[in-house]
Amino acid sequence: MGTQLFLAGDSTMAIVESSRYPQMGWGQTLADYFTDEIIVRNHAASGRSTKSFIDEGRWDEMERAFHPGDYVLIQFGHNDQKKDEERATQPFTSYQHNLHFFIQCARSAGVIPILLTSIARRHFNETGHLVETHGDYPQAMKELAVKEEVLCIDMLSITSDALRNQGDEASKKWFMRLAAGEYNNYPDGIEDDTHLHELGARAHCQLFVQALLKINHPLASYVKRSEVSL
Repeated sequence: MGTQLFLAGDSTMAIVESSRYPQMGWGQTLADYFTDEIIVRNHAASGRSTKSFIDEGRWDEMERAFHPGDYVLIQFGHNDQKKDEERATQPFTSYQHNLHFFIQCARSAGVIPILLTSIARRHFNETGHLVETHGDYPQAMKELAVKEEVLCIDMLSITSDALRNQGDEASKKWFMRLAAGEYNNYPDGIEDDTHLHELGARAHCQLFVQALLKINHPLASYVKRSEVSL
């Protein structure tokens, strides 16, 4: 069996059912950018925070399939912000505690953890400036990564820069902003600046893979470079 690449996260990373197409999580397209030596195991799930991912046994299920030398990408934050008891965490306490749990469990199984800050929401203000919406969670993750000496890829910064480069109008094509009748699955249309359209999922996946190549991470040796726009 090849090396496994596990994904733990929320709807922005998860596999989205075909009934909701063209919505896709960026992790849904990740296997397209790796050789067959990497097996992508996407356990990300819509609406989950670090807390609910643990409480529902999703991490345990994933951990049972770990083998030494595997990798796990850990990207949470969108739903840790939510106020309900099932999901809510605090950035510098319970959120960091849960991330520490993930890191320690992975390392004890010989699996290499990689932290990823949340991708940016498409939230431009009236003057055309992108507004940050994730509070202290990205900073809390980055500080923990330094303390634990684990790689953290700052997807928030990377995707924010990409959205700014696209601009308010052009970036709409990356998100679930559909006109009425444009897709059968959304007869009334939708305006959603958090969840990704297939175009956005592939663009965000490219940004992640480019980041791996830029830092020459061991995972980069499995990347199909012909598939990546450099």
